[in-house]
Amino acid sequence: MRNLSLSLATLCLIAACGGPSNKDIAMAKQARYTGDKIAIFNSVKTAVESKYKLDKSDETALGMQTKPRWYTQDGILAPGSDESYREVPDRAIRVVHVVRMLPDGDAWIVQDEPVMMRRIAGSPQPEKLDPKDPSVPGWATGQVDELQFEIYKALKQYEVKSPGGIAPAPAPAPAPAPAP
Repeated sequence: MRNLSLSLATLCLIAACGGPSNKDIAMAKQARYTGDKIAIFNSVKTAVESKYKLDKSDETALGMQTKPRWYTQDGILAPGSDESYREVPDRAIRVVHVVRMLPDGDAWIVQDEPVMMRRIAGSPQPEKLDPKDPSVPGWATGQVDELQFEIYKALKQYEVKSPGGIAPAPAPAPAPAPAP
């Protein structure tokens, strides 16, 4: 029983500390990269392939797309696929990551623009979801953030260092002195 308690405590600790912080994600989304565009593209591709299977990759257009995956509302990989749509559970969410390198002056930025859809029972077509839609579960947007962070880690050697990084939040104003 003691081992079970320790195992559960360890799992909870890993789950709580496992992902990147909000600051890490913000840095990953704002990062700019410089260097050989093909070398950067190949590093992006390797990072994406470490988490997902690629459906398409275009070195000329500097973009790639992952194979579609269906997930339950809880974020667990769902049965079924685009080919066996009837097996996909109701309210399941389909996620495809579309990752592109975009020029930004002399540097490059990398964007993950997910394409999300939700299966609606009785409907022959899933409904499109805007990733910013409040009905999109947190795990789905978390996937996008985690992939962006994985790409950021893979491209560290190409990162354009900005002075000071992300600006800290402004300090609160001092309280006014009491009136005499």
